[in-house]
Amino acid sequence: MYPSVSEGMPEPFTVKARGRQGTASLDLTIPAEYSREHGINEGDVFLVEVNEEDELVISYERIHEAESR
Repeated sequence: MYPSVSEGMPEPFTVKARGRQGTASLDLTIPAEYSREHGINEGDVFLVEVNEEDELVISYERIHEAESR
């Protein structure tokens, strides 16, 4: 169940956690539609903040935009 969304705010979407070979870290896959819409490219760097109350919420803020290929 998604948290309530304020009027005018975009609807939340799902991402999938994927394992990486040889490491315990995970990658979150952003759907292509949202990557294109928001200009997210391979190599962009994001700040991740985790707020934990009743549910885990992960919020991303782009801090470095990779050069376009």
